[in-house]
Amino acid sequence: MCCFITRFYFFFFSCLLPVLQRCIPVFLDEEIVHQYYNGYCNNILWPLFHYLGLPQEDRLATTRSFQSQFEAYQKANQMFADVVNKHYEEGDVVWCHDYHLMFLPQCLKNYNHKMKVGWFLHTPFPSSEIHRTLPSRSELLHAVLAADLVG
Repeated sequence: MCCFITRFYFFFFSCLLPVLQRCIPVFLDEEIVHQYYNGYCNNILWPLFHYLGLPQEDRLATTRSFQSQFEAYQKANQMFADVVNKHYEEGDVVWCHDYHLMFLPQCLKNYNHKMKVGWFLHTPFPSSEIHRTLPSRSELLHAVLAADLVG
């Protein structure tokens, strides 16, 4: 599977083709995709951020599954950061979008604390009552707050 990142150059009426020409692939292997995207993003974060709560499966199996999915989530975000860092030029602004990339701001700032990073969530951030049910809530919140702009 291939995911894409792009340098952030904000032109309101720019043509799509020049933007696509600046895209750089991030290759995630099948297991990372399964654990990161299908697992942590779509099985844990998406339901939680849409007020459906965490899955109520067998407690021990859920804990083991959750931990491996969370580790894959961190690894995938680091893979995005590695590619961004490789192509980053001073003055670039890096825009991280949605719950798939909540760890990315912190990973990027670990490379270069002067890098301008923004993070945006397409839905309202979940209430504290919902957010507190997520075992990795502190790690995710600290990672997002590493961004210069959160929206």
